[in-house]
Amino acid sequence: MAQWPTLEIAKLIVGVLTPLSVALLGWLFSRQLKRLDLSNWTNQKLIEKRLAIYDDIAPKLNQLLCFFTWVGYWKTISPADAIHAKRDLDRMLNIYRHVFEAEVYEAYQDYIHVLFETYNDAGQDAKLRALVRSPDGDRRAHGGYAWSEAWDACFSEPGNAADKREVRDKYKALMAALTRSLGVGTAQHARA
Repeated sequence: MAQWPTLEIAKLIVGVLTPLSVALLGWLFSRQLKRLDLSNWTNQKLIEKRLAIYDDIAPKLNQLLCFFTWVGYWKTISPADAIHAKRDLDRMLNIYRHVFEAEVYEAYQDYIHVLFETYNDAGQDAKLRALVRSPDGDRRAHGGYAWSEAWDACFSEPGNAADKREVRDKYKALMAALTRSLGVGTAQHARA
């Protein structure tokens, strides 16, 4: 039996190990690409869900902004509409709070607590931290709805009314947190 020279053995080992190492590297690369694909797909689905939630809550957040700052279509928003919007927003943001970063939920809580007096007596709705009459108008006379005397009880004491600047600031902070969670740049929002 002839002995193999060391050089021939080394060539054989390299000849066998080269395809094995290429196959192993290919498998590792393919696995990493699949992980990246899954991560991209998951992120895309998360953004799509956030957009769907945003489409539902943004008009309600704006409705509250208009009601409390006496701008836009405030005359058509009844106190009951404002309380209903809060109830819907609370439900949506509590259900989906973990779909967003924590800053979104915190900014939402800051916004809502500026607008509403919460944790009143058991079974009572949150009270609107707004005025019925102000230099901006009279909700009883200018509303695009028939005023119900029962709505007087929906308002907190006049001294607890939310400051319009604070309402706008909290709204902007919340909307900025939402847009960041959607991956939208905030440079154009900072100029607004």
